[in-house]
Amino acid sequence: MSSRFAKDYVVVMIDKDRMTEGAALAGELRKGKGGGIPWMVILDGDGEAKATSDGPKGNCGCPAQPHEIDHFLSMIDATRRHMSDDDRAILERELRAYGAKLVRPRSKAPEQRAFSDAVSKVKSGRFKEAMSELKRAFVGGFAPQDILTNPALRPLREDPDRRLELFDLVKKHVKASHIDMVDKNEPGQRIRLVGQIVDMASGQPLTGALMQLFHTDASGEYRPGMDAGGGAGNPRLFGYLRTDAKGQFTVDTIMPERYPNSTVPRHVHYRVWATGYPVLQSQCYFDSDKNLNEQTRKNAPAHNFPIVKLERDRERRMSGRLTVRVPKK
Repeated sequence: MSSRFAKDYVVVMIDKDRMTEGAALAGELRKGKGGGIPWMVILDGDGEAKATSDGPKGNCGCPAQPHEIDHFLSMIDATRRHMSDDDRAILERELRAYGAKLVRPRSKAPEQRAFSDAVSKVKSGRFKEAMSELKRAFVGGFAPQDILTNPALRPLREDPDRRLELFDLVKKHVKASHIDMVDKNEPGQRIRLVGQIVDMASGQPLTGALMQLFHTDASGEYRPGMDAGGGAGNPRLFGYLRTDAKGQFTVDTIMPERYPNSTVPRHVHYRVWATGYPVLQSQCYFDSDKNLNEQTRKNAPAHNFPIVKLERDRERRMSGRLTVRVPKK
C-alpha cells in the first residue's frame, strides 16, 4: 500500500497482511537487506529510496518506542517539502502520545495499583480510603499531578475538605515541571503558560523551586458560590510543580474568568518556595483583558505582577511567557 506524501515523494508501507508479495517487494527495495515488516520507504519521482524505516536500532515500521519515533521523524524531516513546522509539531505530539499508550506496561506496579484503587474508591464515594491509596501511590513514585487530569477523581477534587489534604499531598511529592491543572471535561478556553522562575536581582534561574498556582474557573469562581470573598483559600482549580534545571516550567490550564459583577482583571495567583528566599505570593494578568486598564498596567511592575501576552503557538494553542521574579527580601 502507498500514499502520496508530497508532490515529488511517495510513501510506501509494506505489510504482509495487507499487501500481496509484500515481503518480496520489501526485499527488492531494501536491496537484499533483511528486516521485519511492516516496513516503510519514501521514494522520489524516479523510484529511488530517500528514507526508510530501517533505523539505528532496527526497523521501526510501526514507530512506538521513543527511538523509533525519533527515526520516523528524521525520515519526515529529510523529505518533507510542503509540511509546515506547525503540522510537523502536531504529528510528533500525536505520535508520541499514541506510542506511549502502545508501550505502556501491562502489569501494574504497586504505585499504579494504588492509584487505580484510589479511583475505584472515589467512584464508590469512599473518599477517606481513596486518600490513603493516593498517599501509597505517591510515596511509591506515581506522579501526583495526575490527580488533576483524571476525570474520575473530580468528585475528590471538588470536596472542599479533601481538597485541602490534596494540596498538602501534591505539594509534598510533586517533581514535574510541566503540569495540566484541568481535566478534559473542564469548561473554558485552553491556554498554556511557559515560564521561568528567576532571582529578581540577578536574573539567575531558580532550579527546583516549588510553585503553586490557582485561579477562578470559567464562571469566575474559585469554588461553587465563592469568588473573591474567601474562595481563594480553597480553590477548586490548582496545581503544584517544581522548576527544571533551567528554572523553567509549563502549565496547561484554562483562561480564568473575571469575578461575577466585577471589574477586577482576569489573573492567576501563584506562590513560590525557593531555598534561600522568602515565600513569594503574586499573580499575573493577561494583556488582552479589557478590564486591564492603564493604571493597573502602570502599577503592575511595582507590585511584581507580570502581564502575559497570549498568542497562537505551533500547536494552535493560546500560549504566553511568564517570568516570575523572586526577591531576596
